[in-house]
Amino acid sequence: MAAAREAAVPLHGHTEVPAPEAMEDLRRRFGSLAPVEVAPGVLAWVVLSYELNRSVLQDPHHFPRDPRRWTEAKEGRATPDRVPGPFWYFRNALASDEPDHSRYREVIEDALSILTAARTHTVVDEYVRELMAEPAARGRSDLVADLAFRLPLLLLNRAFGLDDTQGEQLVGLMRQVWDGGEEAEAAMGGLFGYAQSVTLQRREEPGDDVVSRMIRHGNGLDDEEVAHQLILIISAAHDPLMNLIANTLHALLTDRSSRADVMSGNARVEELVDIVLWKAPPIFLMPGRYPAQRMELEGWTVGEGDCLIMGYGPAHADPRVVEHLDLTSPSGTRAHLAFGTGPHQCPARNLARQIGVDAVATVFRMLPDMTLSVPADDLSWRRSPFAHGLDALPVTFTPVQTAPRTPQPTPTPGGQSCPHTPDPSSSSRETTGDSPEPSGKRAPLRALWSRISRSGR
Repeated sequence: MAAAREAAVPLHGHTEVPAPEAMEDLRRRFGSLAPVEVAPGVLAWVVLSYELNRSVLQDPHHFPRDPRRWTEAKEGRATPDRVPGPFWYFRNALASDEPDHSRYREVIEDALSILTAARTHTVVDEYVRELMAEPAARGRSDLVADLAFRLPLLLLNRAFGLDDTQGEQLVGLMRQVWDGGEEAEAAMGGLFGYAQSVTLQRREEPGDDVVSRMIRHGNGLDDEEVAHQLILIISAAHDPLMNLIANTLHALLTDRSSRADVMSGNARVEELVDIVLWKAPPIFLMPGRYPAQRMELEGWTVGEGDCLIMGYGPAHADPRVVEHLDLTSPSGTRAHLAFGTGPHQCPARNLARQIGVDAVATVFRMLPDMTLSVPADDLSWRRSPFAHGLDALPVTFTPVQTAPRTPQPTPTPGGQSCPHTPDPSSSSRETTGDSPEPSGKRAPLRALWSRISRSGR
């Protein structure tokens, strides 16, 4: 352990270099497992290889999820004011082991089931057109601030039974939590306040929305547990979806041939999204797993209760995977770990992917001549080791006037839910490699992967 502490590389606050470059430096220095400091003097490990990530994620017996096992916290070196929110225990499905994990996950899956109606693509299309109406008229936009940052907020508010003007604070709070730093602990407090307020409101005025369904579920969650599941949904929905949309738009804007393939129909937006989930996964690192016993891993002695940080981004860049796995085939592109794998795999992975596909497709239908308004090398990537996305994506295009969105009914007590997920005309393929399916047009997709692999981050 002393050797690991001495060798540990700082991985906290805002990184000086983009996370992909930092992780490749760790791979060159340490191989498949790297010791890091997530705060001064606080040891953790980053899992860098694809196979080690996959095996750890799929083995909850030897690698439990509950952060209360973390030795650094038990011994007082890790504290909430020094280490960002994703490292800490919450009473939710992601941070819990059995039996609580299944109890919470069943509630989330049941609550989200109301978002699987056939009109998702219509709802997303309407919101995108509303958000982009003003930028479209002036001929310029920052696709992060105008679209990617705001769209998940509108969808979350609807899912919770709120109107479009509520919840403006929650997105800023969630970003602070993901990015860490001095504001992270205060942001978590604000986020809990938001979730508790929504829970109390829905208990008093129940309807057919995600929060009301959680409250009514037979597993009997108390208000605090419901609030914790809401925080999980917010954290899993906003930042990752924002980054997925922006990273996919970036891929289309920075490679002319890839864009031509998609717009001509030689490649589908769905295929591009799967490639982006490989090349630029929206969540790059994710704490954590905590070994149930002391063990040897990749030449290191890892202690019981040490924190293993899952490396989704580094796993996808593993040279052994890139060299031998055909990432242009369905079983390749869909074997990504961007939504996790094993018992804690994201239950809304298909919903998130579909929203990303629909958002990107709608923007390019609206504004087919979009181009970057700055050189691609001048784009700024977030200096967070955990969330991988752009600070801004400025574009220009021919100004157009768009028709206003037809307002959709907001879920209210006793009202109807607003559907947000795929219809039969859209792709609803799984996004992991567990159930590969055949697909045509492999040659254009192979070229698409090759070009994005050379030019993308």
